[in-house]
Amino acid sequence: MKVLTDILEEHLEEADFLFHQRENALSDRVYDLNGLAELEERLLAHLDGLVIGGKEAWALLEPKLVGEEAGEVFAAAFVALASGDPARIDLVQKTFAEAEGPVLDGIRHALRHTSFLEIEKIARPHLNSDKGAVRAAAIDVMSFRRVSLESKLLQAALTAKDPLVVAAAATAVGRLRAADLKYELDAALESDAPPVRLEAIRAGLLLKREQALDRCRKRVAERREEAGEAIFLLGLSGHTEDGSLLVKTLGEAALARNAIPSLGLLGRAAAMEPLIQCAADPKLARLAGEAIRTLTGVDLEKEKLVTPPEAKAKTEDEEDELEADPDEGLPVPDREKLEGWWRKNASRFDPKGRYRKGRPYGAPSLIDILRTGALPERHPAALELAMIDPSRPVLETRSFAIRQRKEMAGLK
Repeated sequence: MKVLTDILEEHLEEADFLFHQRENALSDRVYDLNGLAELEERLLAHLDGLVIGGKEAWALLEPKLVGEEAGEVFAAAFVALASGDPARIDLVQKTFAEAEGPVLDGIRHALRHTSFLEIEKIARPHLNSDKGAVRAAAIDVMSFRRVSLESKLLQAALTAKDPLVVAAAATAVGRLRAADLKYELDAALESDAPPVRLEAIRAGLLLKREQALDRCRKRVAERREEAGEAIFLLGLSGHTEDGSLLVKTLGEAALARNAIPSLGLLGRAAAMEPLIQCAADPKLARLAGEAIRTLTGVDLEKEKLVTPPEAKAKTEDEEDELEADPDEGLPVPDREKLEGWWRKNASRFDPKGRYRKGRPYGAPSLIDILRTGALPERHPAALELAMIDPSRPVLETRSFAIRQRKEMAGLK
């Protein structure tokens, strides 16, 4: 019996670890979709082990459903749903109704990713919950899984008092392309809550609302609380005239790290000189090099545009004295070499054109990124692809790889 308990505990420990590793992988340049799939195969194998463990496994998991570790809560909820046991499924629903913190987070993730077909029966009763966080989580689960939500329900959520609910509803409007709620969404653009304004902008861009683009520009120009994320969305929108606004933010330490990748996503040749200048700053050099790769497709190491080893070591020593480098693993570009490369290659890029990885910007280049790109660059590509064509569903790049691959099979 102890041997079985040890095996089940190991399954739970590994599932918890892999849950967090998967979450971290979504923002890790080392991983692509294949790497994500491999992580998930390992995670699902341990979850399957817990399902097979039956009553003994559930005795271990049931207390974890209200525990303090989101990964363990996820595992408990996921296994309960996979078991098909009505009593366990009912317990998940009842726990969800009162959940908060890591319990709510873990159950929300389980509901997002489970293959349990009757998920709507669990989430729908909470769409009008008195608890704002639970109501927001239920809206998120339904829209993430692309389950239709009634306009009246979303309309009520968009005018709720709790910012969590309004932000979740705005996200759902974008995910579900609920264009009939465009005016309610416009009102959310003026919310007092920054997260609501940001989600309303994102959803508005998906619905091609000019008001959303105007507010996005305004949030950046006024340096509002959500300016950093708004800068990112402005880059995705790809309008030439926004380049100067983005360049102005490069001189502000609080916004430079947002502006640099945004200029890469903007994809305009005019962004190259400011990005090359950023390569001279040890704190921003790697990020600038990555933005230049995003725009031009240049392989800095293959083209020998990186700093010599001794200079790189000096740069890393300077970074160690300051803080951990968030761009660790990226090559350190040499500004002078970049300038020389750009002088030779600038003629390849039409000043009026837009580019992604050196290719003309459009659905083919974005689809290629979705198929072969690193996980962090897939998130904006999915959003952009949906912005180009409002008839396309938004690919959820945070969903399990098996779902993504099914949905990507029809991309062209």
